Amino acid sequence: MDSLLILKGGYMLLGLDVGGTFTDAVIIDAHRVVATAKRRTTKDNLMNGIGEALDAVLEGYDTSNIEQVTLSTTVVTNTIVEEKEQVVDLYVVTGPGRNVDDIFPVKPIYLQGYTDHRGIVVERTPADAVHGIVNMVQTRSGNDLAAVSAKFGVRNPQEELSITEELKNTYHTISNGSLLSGSLNFPRRTISAYFNSAVTPVFTVFKKNVEDALSARNILAPLHILKADGGSLPMEHMVSRPVETAFTGPAATVLGLSALGVIGNKHTVALDIGGTTTDISLWKHGKPLMTKSGVSIREYPSAVRSFAVTSVGIGGESVVRFKNGNLTVGPERVGPSVALGGVEPTLGDALIVLGHATYGDFNLATQALQDMADAIQATLRSKNVNTSNNQLTLIKTASDVARLIVEKALQTIQHGINEVVKVENKRPIYVVADIVNPDVFVPEHIVVVGGTAPSLGPSIGEYLELPVTIPENAAVANAIGAALALSTIELTVHVDTKRRLLVIPELGVKQKNCTLKRAEQVVERAKETLSEEAIRLGLDTVQEIEVISIEDFPVVEGWQSMERLITVKVQLAAGVKHYVE
Repeated sequence: MDSLLILKGGYMLLGLDVGGTFTDAVIIDAHRVVATAKRRTTKDNLMNGIGEALDAVLEGYDTSNIEQVTLSTTVVTNTIVEEKEQVVDLYVVTGPGRNVDDIFPVKPIYLQGYTDHRGIVVERTPADAVHGIVNMVQTRSGNDLAAVSAKFGVRNPQEELSITEELKNTYHTISNGSLLSGSLNFPRRTISAYFNSAVTPVFTVFKKNVEDALSARNILAPLHILKADGGSLPMEHMVSRPVETAFTGPAATVLGLSALGVIGNKHTVALDIGGTTTDISLWKHGKPLMTKSGVSIREYPSAVRSFAVTSVGIGGESVVRFKNGNLTVGPERVGPSVALGGVEPTLGDALIVLGHATYGDFNLATQALQDMADAIQATLRSKNVNTSNNQLTLIKTASDVARLIVEKALQTIQHGINEVVKVENKRPIYVVADIVNPDVFVPEHIVVVGGTAPSLGPSIGEYLELPVTIPENAAVANAIGAALALSTIELTVHVDTKRRLLVIPELGVKQKNCTLKRAEQVVERAKETLSEEAIRLGLDTVQEIEVISIEDFPVVEGWQSMERLITVKVQLAAGVKHYVE
């Protein structure tokens, strides 16, 4: 009843995070988290876990007060990681250059044609030839999905769009490299286009299932979904670019940390400890680090912008095994902790035995670890292992095993942090200021969120000898981040002043007789176009427009700098709507 009184007349935000182990849901009213729920993710049917989390968090609440629903999901990530995406017919226009057979998930179909670095179509791709090749390829493959990517297509998308037009009557889904990313890097754009088509079928089914689940609970609010860069977009707009929803879990973590207001201005290491993995992100002066060029999808580098987040195989349900004289913790997860009815001991069981966690059956956890201690002693007595300088010789009780399990988990996390920090400090330096005043990342502060944060977080701080913060609602930080995510889109505007040509690849725009001459003019045009696109998509136009990059190259002819190639990338700034109290 109190909940109803709190929310009567107010508008709420509903956040959902579908993780690998748990599905979390939160309701946020104004600046307060007023309801939370955590349910197991049902991998065989994600909607069961989502439905259970929804029912739990909505109990006693008026769904008509929900203003927006935003979710992060593993559906695309899992499809890719498990290599369950559908096969795509990949059409490329490379022009002269090296063979690219070895850098894409499938052998591409090469089409005649070439667009140079200025965006000039040197050789057109003949429509008749394309039509014949497409029919032959599709008849042989039977695929319903295609992707099209052309080298320098971002400087002139004309050929990509023409080819796509020829493919429309043959394929159900077609993705274009230049429409997904306006950045130069043909291989990354092509990989993005390939996987975008490959995951479209599973994403489309997921979208309908979520919409049906919300409708069945009388939730009529707009549905948004998180992107890897921390922004969100209405679900209907993401159907054309589902690859951007990969790795939204880490994005939700970063946004949740922002919303909880616990980072500060120090060099901070943030850890999200789930059931299966620990996600590591670095924060410099209060801002999370981004990937330089795009996230890797399996072993393939893509153009999908993402936070720089690294995962290590340690979570609350990391399985513990004693085999061949060695005790291992993770990276595998086989099910819940023994304390919760599982069949193999986990890190969670160790935390329960040590009194760091209070869920589940203490006696079951203790017995499981005592059995492991007995097995270790039996192995040592058999002299089948070398016991010199071996920690195992000290193992007698369940508590002894538990302490060793936690120590090994901490070692894995420390190693992961060290590697991430090492990579950051080896980044190439591009500006003189960074040479004069290098900003070396030295961890000063640890922030821990996730379901295992309260039970393992203090030990991490002690082990690393750093101050540690575990915020309130740490267990559902990802769902909080999803609920409060700002909507973001990005655009690239390319201007060739000599040819008086303006191109916006993500919109398929090619404008002749452009009069813009200076970078600052292109920036203003980019901002105006972005605002117009935001209005078209029904997004909030009040938020800040951020200039991601400006490239301004002189075109030298006859030993004189006559004209310029200017490229500007802008986006609606990512972040959260507000902090939570």
